[in-house]
Formats: sequence, structure tokens, C-alpha cells
Amino acid sequence: GVTYDPSGKSIHVVLLGDSTLDNKGYVKEGKCVTDHLRDLLNQGDVKGRNKVTLLAQDGSVLSSLVQKQIPKIPRGATHIVVSSGGNNALKYLSVLKSNSTDVHDALLKLREVQRKFSKEYLAMLNAVTQLKLPTLLCLQYAPKVEHFAQFKAKQEAMEAALSLFIDCMIKEITPRHLPILDFRTVMKDQEDWANPIEPSSSGGSKIAAAIAQVLSEHNFKRASPASCFYTAS
Repeated sequence: GVTYDPSGKSIHVVLLGDSTLDNKGYVKEGKCVTDHLRDLLNQGDVKGRNKVTLLAQDGSVLSSLVQKQIPKIPRGATHIVVSSGGNNALKYLSVLKSNSTDVHDALLKLREVQRKFSKEYLAMLNAVTQLKLPTLLCLQYAPKVEHFAQFKAKQEAMEAALSLFIDCMIKEITPRHLPILDFRTVMKDQEDWANPIEPSSSGGSKIAAAIAQVLSEHNFKRASPASCFYTAS
């Protein structure tokens, strides 16, 4: 089970982001991430006092959090969980097919993509941290593009490209000493995907369990001297 606030107070977790957390539309019969997390947070609590509010929306980009999701955070929210940036990263993947004169030229193009993505991620991060609520930032997992013909890219290339965006996220998060959860260690098995991008009920269960574990283990009340990096157990 999950250990809650030592004072015994209930918690109200708000999920911000995209279809990584808002996967209900891709789960036919099983539970979505929100359902799984709500069940985990209320294990042993027959009254179900711990709440989960889903504001994450399929298709959202980083600016969507600032403009549409954050303003809807309900009063009484105690924790924020953010998983966003994947759709922003996808729009930059055309760079994988662009022509370069040599490796040096290719690296310069990738660095320019990093700069643009970092600016977008920083704007979101600034808006979230202004809430002054305990916040967990999640890193994106790689899509299973071997089943996604329109990308016409090898899995290895996609994973290498993803690392460029992950580096940007970590660089922006760590100065704020916020906890980080790496979804790349969570989504590992074929059955974890409902399609090449969105998590299935199985994947959603693992995502919810990883989030619940951090909510249980991380001391949000104590100022941390550095970001704590969490992976799936």
C-alpha cells in the first residue's frame, strides 16, 4: 500500500499533461491511469478520502498546461504530477530526416531543437512552480515506433532523439530541487502500450504504481538540497 501524510490528512493529487496520464480513450475494458492511481491511494481507506483529479488531456502540448490546465486546478489540491513534453518533442522529429553535411552539422541542428524545446519546457515549469505545491515531474518514455509506419524511423534513432529532450527536462528541473520520475524505466514491456504512443491498462497500472511510490517515499515537506531521481522498482 501507499503511506500517506503522517498527520493522517487526505491528499488531493492533480494530474497535468497529455495522453501519458490521460489514456482513458485508449483503454477498452481495463482501468486508466487515473483509476489505477485512485485505487492505489485509497488502499486500506474504505472511505476513499484521497482524491485524484485528471486535468491532463490527450494531445496537449506544454503551452496547454499553462493556458488551459493550470487555471483549472481545484482549490484544495495538495500535490501536482506533471507528464508533458512528448507532443512537443514529436513535432521536432522531422529533423531526423533533414540533410546534414557532416556529424558536426547534424549536432548543431539538434542543439537548435534543444534550445526551442527548453524554452517551451521552462515556460511550463515556471508556471507550475509558481503554484508552490508539492510537485513531481515525470520524464517521457520512448514511443514504440517500429509499429508506427508514418514516423519511418528506427527505434534506436527515436530513443537517441528522446534523450536530447530528456536532457533538457532534467537541466531545467534540477535547479528547482524537484523530484523526477523516469517513465523510461516504467514502460518496458510490449503489453504496456495500447498503441505506439499511449499506455495500455497494463502500462497505466505501472505508471500509477510508480507515481504512488514517489508520493509515498518522497519527503515533500523538507527542502531538498538536490532533485531526487526515481525509477521503477
